[in-house]
Amino acid sequence: MSSNDVLLKDLLDDVHAGNIQLPDFQRGWVWDDTRIKELLISISRGFPIGAVMILDATGDVRFASKLVEGVEISAEPQPRHYLLDGQQRLTSLYQALIHRDAVMTRGRARGRTAIKRWYYVDIRKALDPSADRDETIFSVPEDKIIRTDFGRNIVLDLSKPDFEYANHMIPTEEVMNGMGWGFRYAQYWQQRGNHPSGDPFAYFEGFSKSVLGNFGNYLVPVISLDEDTSKEAVCTVFEKVNTGGVTLSVFELVTASFAAGDFRLREDWNKRRRRMNSAFGVLHGINGDHFLQAVTLLSTQERRKNAQSLGKPSNLLPAVDCRRNSILELELDEYKQWADTVEKGFKDAAKFLNRQFIFTNRNVPYNTQLVPLAALYAELGDDAESAIGQQKLERWYWSGVFGEAYGAAVETQFANDLVQVADYIRRGAEPDLVTQASFIPERLVTLRTRNSAAYKGLYAIQMKHGAADWRTGQPLSFNDIHDRSVDIHHIFPKRWCENDANPPIPRRLFDSIINKTPIDSHTNRLIGGRAPSGYLPRLRQDIDGSKLEDVLIAHWIDPGELEDDDFGHCFVERGQAMYELITKTIGKPGADARPVFREELATARIGISSVDEEEDIDDDPFGEVTQEAA
Repeated sequence: MSSNDVLLKDLLDDVHAGNIQLPDFQRGWVWDDTRIKELLISISRGFPIGAVMILDATGDVRFASKLVEGVEISAEPQPRHYLLDGQQRLTSLYQALIHRDAVMTRGRARGRTAIKRWYYVDIRKALDPSADRDETIFSVPEDKIIRTDFGRNIVLDLSKPDFEYANHMIPTEEVMNGMGWGFRYAQYWQQRGNHPSGDPFAYFEGFSKSVLGNFGNYLVPVISLDEDTSKEAVCTVFEKVNTGGVTLSVFELVTASFAAGDFRLREDWNKRRRRMNSAFGVLHGINGDHFLQAVTLLSTQERRKNAQSLGKPSNLLPAVDCRRNSILELELDEYKQWADTVEKGFKDAAKFLNRQFIFTNRNVPYNTQLVPLAALYAELGDDAESAIGQQKLERWYWSGVFGEAYGAAVETQFANDLVQVADYIRRGAEPDLVTQASFIPERLVTLRTRNSAAYKGLYAIQMKHGAADWRTGQPLSFNDIHDRSVDIHHIFPKRWCENDANPPIPRRLFDSIINKTPIDSHTNRLIGGRAPSGYLPRLRQDIDGSKLEDVLIAHWIDPGELEDDDFGHCFVERGQAMYELITKTIGKPGADARPVFREELATARIGISSVDEEEDIDDDPFGEVTQEAA
């Protein structure tokens, strides 16, 4: 890396010739009219405008590139440098100072409406020591006429060169080589013999020295990255220096890199995304970065296997990895080799989720966990579909959900999953995630919104392990969930808890997932804000009494205590049943959690009149349901 001061004119000449181009991942040019004027004013006064960063385009790092907006070249040359930082400034300056057309800009910051403006320097104000130098540069509409009173009055007309001379206004596209325009300006006034200063030639010469010289001699600090700079460094640099823009994703950088090999990654991904989304709703949250992570996991694993076959020592073997630097090292041939397999892997992962009663992306606990899951299906093949394979995949999957292991910084976890879970299914050694997974009963009280992966997970396993449809009494199915708008709702309604319960139930308890269960929209409307003793008779009009009791038990609800509006007892016993369901699902049977839930009730001064404090901890009113769940 090196840093040098380069004449602005030379930089803009390189832009004009196509020697400096934008890597394809750079966003469009978006600077507004005010910022362009401020930029031009800074240069006219010799003020710094910041450094520009370029990357040598002759090295191994190649990107698809595009000309700076406004540059028109019939035979587009190969770039000598990629512009990494300074796009907005150089594009603005190129269009205002070199390009012979109105500048495409916007009327205000973050405005969406594109407008075209011409920029001018007011020579008289620039030479007037009492004038505000910030007012020396201004812009006019595309027709070069400033109007007021809804267009009826013309304030300034610069639509012809003679009008520019007469008003002492030099267009900014003339300032880099201003002497030609200045000669014509002086001739115009000499012919008329009434220039305000008396000598138009001397007048313009003074302007040239004090203002135009600042443009022609302006130096820009240029940071040059050499041809040995890695893709990872380019990505990091771009993100660091473009703090005001949108963060560059690894997908965009790989897209630009593959485009240099005449492969349109974005088009390829969009086709795959449409196929995946049309087949499975759970895959709507998968993006291009996720897809590349799965491809990279499998390609780096193959590199490692190839190195092992050549007898390389373990300390020299390449790592199985999908962190950013590894994705950036992905070769186009590797992507082509694995892309179809990974697409199938995501579809197989979606089928797995459907078997877990997860049918929409809204209810997927972790989109990120689908990356190793898809890679595992690709790696395991038929082994993943065997009975033992499915059992172990489920244990690993739910250990990740209820261990809440995929919230952040998960790339290392992905690599461990691919290696360890595949070994677990084929040879029996438990992966670290399964061994270390745990779930504490207190977490059930704090699970209150769908933002939590564990919340979504518990919703799914309730349906998977016997939660019945409240109207038919039959176990919930995919069709029930969609056709009857099944969603998670309160058992003891919010309105009753706040207004009618004695004492009132605090939100932290009634909004807990312990007080929520999958209920269809019709049943939820019948429940309304009533006490259970009020809504149960209405439910019995839709379903006979004995069957309704079976439904409630299938939802881990004691029918008698619900009929008595006993929130406390239901909270304790249902919390225990849900805790047991989770711990059995992840293969970690837990202890009695009832004291935790009783303590929560005691803090809220809610009695548990129906509960014998000395009851046997093995006394489980929902034993058949939780046994089925196991």
